[in-house]
Amino acid sequence: MVGEIMDAKQYIETYAANNHADQPTWLSDHVAIKIKSVGGLLSEEAAIMLIASEHGWVMEEVPIDATGPKERQYAPITAYTELTDYCLDLIWDTTEKGDEYRKFPKEPLVAKVVQIYDAHKPKFGFAKMQTGVKITDGKNTKYFNFEDKERFTTGDKTFPANLMSSAVQQVRQDLLGKTIAIYGWELFKGQKGFNMTSTAYTYFKVVDTSAFEEPLDYLEEVDVEEIAEELS
Repeated sequence: MVGEIMDAKQYIETYAANNHADQPTWLSDHVAIKIKSVGGLLSEEAAIMLIASEHGWVMEEVPIDATGPKERQYAPITAYTELTDYCLDLIWDTTEKGDEYRKFPKEPLVAKVVQIYDAHKPKFGFAKMQTGVKITDGKNTKYFNFEDKERFTTGDKTFPANLMSSAVQQVRQDLLGKTIAIYGWELFKGQKGFNMTSTAYTYFKVVDTSAFEEPLDYLEEVDVEEIAEELS
């Protein structure tokens, strides 16, 4: 592991020197953004490995530039997102960005992390790996899929790499039981109902629930689920 960390650090430092010589804080800025993108729970070493991977390390591809999550201003978070079909339907109907199959809500998804499953290769889609996370609003539970997204281009639009599955696995013990606000997420509507997943721009923050309008009353034991499940 130490060797991998050193290799990743050397790789990304060389990449920064070759591609961002006029930006002396490029690497430190990206490390800070990556740590912040998983609620500040990620170590600096793990952040460096993820950034290096997003820029071609290990895969032996030509290093590529990636854009970190851009933060915008949101209203104060004072409640959980209601995880009922009625509420998700309301979010769907009031979200303009997207199409008839998927929408990209502007506001964050706020929920408490109950279980984190082992990473696995999803049966469908283009994600390299996926980590299913069981979340609750205090009464209802749903599943959110954090995915490892590779950089890809469609038309004249290029989307950055975003290894959210790998990041969540790095911090799974610290993330359990936390209330988080997930930004830049995707809501998919299929024949079996709604699915929620990460995008190339997803990041999350740990939320202080002391200002919440109603206390969380969900009583299920918080635990790590070691058996991988297919969460579709």
